[in-house]
Amino acid sequence: MEQSTMFKSVTEAIRSGQTADNKYVNAGAQVKEFYGTETSLIETKADFVAHAIIPALDKKHQVALAKELPRKGSADYVAFVGAHGVQLWEDVNQAKKDARAIAHTYFARVVSYAFPKDKKESTPTPTKTKIVELINDAIKKVQKDESPDYDAPTLIAQLQAALATASK
Repeated sequence: MEQSTMFKSVTEAIRSGQTADNKYVNAGAQVKEFYGTETSLIETKADFVAHAIIPALDKKHQVALAKELPRKGSADYVAFVGAHGVQLWEDVNQAKKDARAIAHTYFARVVSYAFPKDKKESTPTPTKTKIVELINDAIKKVQKDESPDYDAPTLIAQLQAALATASK
């Protein structure tokens, strides 16, 4: 393989990723404009998935979702298994589960582009704060222990002393 061919392949892959991301941004803006709120989109999820997502799925997933399957344990299920076998029912059922999972993933992606969550800048928790929280948790656990096999009052006193030291 030539280096130029490899470079071209990588460049095309990166460009397609950027193009896909741009398309999601544009689609998200249109979804937000149409639905207005995330709640209204989620309330109509089934309709949205049926009309916007399923048509974009691979043909095998579309076929899997279109197949009717009798409910397990029903008389129709017994007849289906008698005619086709349990393995066929399980295979079709798994294909439907896989297709629904993929559709849900795409729906979640559209929702995240249409209604992005505010990213709060999180400041790292100082070590001192973490230690104080751990000691407080330990004190609470010792106090709640109904049948300790250790000297609980002494341990609580030592933990409180450690808390006083850590809090300084």
